[in-house]
Amino acid sequence: MRKVTIALASCGGAIALGLVLMALGTQAVLDDVVQASDTINIDNDLRIDVVMDPIGDNAPVGVFAVQVLDTIDADITAHVLDPFGTTIASAKITENSVEGQFDVDVEGTYSLFIKNDQYDGIMVFGAIGPLPDIGSKALAFIPFYMLLAGIMGMAGLGIYGIVSMKKMRRN
Repeated sequence: MRKVTIALASCGGAIALGLVLMALGTQAVLDDVVQASDTINIDNDLRIDVVMDPIGDNAPVGVFAVQVLDTIDADITAHVLDPFGTTIASAKITENSVEGQFDVDVEGTYSLFIKNDQYDGIMVFGAIGPLPDIGSKALAFIPFYMLLAGIMGMAGLGIYGIVSMKKMRRN
């Protein structure tokens, strides 16, 4: 019985540690990503600015994402502008979300513009920032495996407990 208690505590500890690491991993991945949401229409665009440096601690590749929180019945587009105001990436949103990448060639402010060419307001969420590095990505996957191990351990202990009870009843 003591071994089962120790194993149960270990599985619970793995799950708790996995949840803590998941929160830290998500924070590390999204640390330099700027996010915003707003209702956009023909008179109101959403602009999100982020300062990026290809040589500093930011990655030389940037990412952007747009998610439409309402039904799409409008002509919604997303454009990424470099520090000189030149469009370096664009996407037409035909699904509920779109993601893309762009090269960060110079240091400066990169902007994500989300536009709606209709009068009806559409709720959108946008994010722009550097592509997370390998270490940050690893912090996002390790907690998943810890949670999986803890849950599988709990399931295994449950099966072991049921088998042990059946053996005790037979004796």
